[in-house]
Amino acid sequence: MNPNDVIETYVTEVARRVPAKERNDIALELRDLLTEMLTERAAAAGRVADDAMVLAMLRDFGMPAAVAARYRPPGVVIIPAGQTQSFAVLSLGGVVLQWALTLPGVFAGQPLTAWWFSWGLGAFWWPGLMVTCALLAAGMHERGWWQPVWRPRTADPDRVNRIAMVFGLVWFAVGVVFMLSLPWIAGKLPEQLEQVFAFHPGFLQQRAWPALLLWLGVFAVRVTVCARGRWMPLTRRLDMLFGLAWIALMVWWIAAGDIFQSSSTNDGAKGALCLGAVFIVFDLLIKLYRRRTPIHLPRVAG
Repeated sequence: MNPNDVIETYVTEVARRVPAKERNDIALELRDLLTEMLTERAAAAGRVADDAMVLAMLRDFGMPAAVAARYRPPGVVIIPAGQTQSFAVLSLGGVVLQWALTLPGVFAGQPLTAWWFSWGLGAFWWPGLMVTCALLAAGMHERGWWQPVWRPRTADPDRVNRIAMVFGLVWFAVGVVFMLSLPWIAGKLPEQLEQVFAFHPGFLQQRAWPALLLWLGVFAVRVTVCARGRWMPLTRRLDMLFGLAWIALMVWWIAAGDIFQSSSTNDGAKGALCLGAVFIVFDLLIKLYRRRTPIHLPRVAG
């Protein structure tokens, strides 16, 4: 096979991967380009072009599929290049978090194979959900059903809406009172419901008490923020620390033993704790992202 035949084979491989209506023009353009490149390479080497020279040139030029991609119009972008890193971190982070929350069961005696075919493989639902959402968003964007609109952010992101925060604090207090009263409420329910919602004695006596301290700490931080009308560096740091403490407490609750006496209620509670820990992690990541150092524009001399 002479060098021209090698080039012709390469051009054919590229041409069959491009749109039919542009195939002839692309093939002619590519053939001329490669022939000219081979001539220049042979002149630089001071010898006649041979199979080894043309093969080396074509391998440097790229695989036919990669070259054809240069001539094809860009397709639908599922994940923009600027979001690839954050998408990968969130996808893998969600899997790692679910493994971290469920692996303690393996160390407690659960068979590794049972864990792998339940929580191990099951953790990959999260990347699948993210990809599905990205596909739906890309499809909607391509059809013009949804177009993101830029809006300027608040000039002072540390300011808070006091009315909304007071409303949230009231519901926060109601939720805490309900959770503290739940053991008493469960004891007043009919016998069947009491068995469903009865706490495990070891949980109430040994593991439940830190939640009260964390609730008080979070409530105190939010009341301080509401009173001042804005977040301060100290309250921001305390809020982050309490978020990390809640994650640690949830992991402890999940790994250390039963929460409820009923197995079905216990499994549901641990699943809810896993989901709550995931939400707290995402909330912390968003807060860290928003607290990045802003760009300081140079002052204009007056």
